[in-house]
Amino acid sequence: MRQTLSVAICVIVSLVLLAIGTRYIHPHWILATLYSLQLHAAAACVVAMIVALVVKRHFVTWLLFAAALLFTCHAVLMSREFAEPATAGDAGAPTFRLLSFNILNSNYANAEDITRTILSSGADLVNIMEAAPLRVHMEELAEIYPYRVGCGVVVRDCDQLMLSRVPIDAPTVRTLSDIFPDRFILARVAIAGTVINFAGIHTTKPYFDNFHSLELNRAALAITETTGPLLLSGDFNASSLAPNMRRFLRVTQLRTGAWEPATWPIRAGAFGVPIDHVYARAPLKIKSVTRLADAQGSNHYGLIAEIAIAGPAQ
Repeated sequence: MRQTLSVAICVIVSLVLLAIGTRYIHPHWILATLYSLQLHAAAACVVAMIVALVVKRHFVTWLLFAAALLFTCHAVLMSREFAEPATAGDAGAPTFRLLSFNILNSNYANAEDITRTILSSGADLVNIMEAAPLRVHMEELAEIYPYRVGCGVVVRDCDQLMLSRVPIDAPTVRTLSDIFPDRFILARVAIAGTVINFAGIHTTKPYFDNFHSLELNRAALAITETTGPLLLSGDFNASSLAPNMRRFLRVTQLRTGAWEPATWPIRAGAFGVPIDHVYARAPLKIKSVTRLADAQGSNHYGLIAEIAIAGPAQ
């Protein structure tokens, strides 16, 4: 019985590790979700192999335990590669606040509460995804956020929505693939005398063929055409561990904060996956990113980020 249990655990773990390992040879979109879950999956394999070692020790058991531990440690290292938070030296830099939230396009029952959350957030810039429930609250939101893109301004759709306390200049709305239209907004805003490129994005799910990578590539082209500070937020439906996400960050020179909070699924709480992100390009630095305490009927937690303008535009 002990032998059978040990073999069963080893077989399951070896298949999971083999699937994760394909990212290092030739990543495939079929396994894209697993790549985003590498830290969770590899850590689960470590726990499983500890159980297997307790049941029956064998060379293969130790080998799989070492491999699982290696993949877990590498996932942690990868999560730190693009982290560039504000430091003590940036303490005197001007700051502003961003709210980014996928509110769920069927979440009409909580639209009023979400509107109040936005208005009381203290955010200077707001990026809302699946914003249809807020369409009837545009006038109320305009009292604090008189400038917007989406919900009848620039684009008729009320899906991707950008709100701002300060004027929005040169807004452009792009369709990144044939799956969903108008889910990338890029504009300029001036805060504390600095012109900032402000972008909002909502990519499709990574298991829809190669559309996720296609959308990231098209967004990267738009971003690399800009110069100076840039702030990008949105629902990427993938963690920063995914190979195509890492390529996107490398090409665009975007960086994360010190820690990316888990935003999905909401039932997992702090043990979920950070698939909603706030990224910044120098001289912007992310001082903090925190999760909204209440998902308010959405299947994602929203994010509040404090951004420092750490130096003159490059």
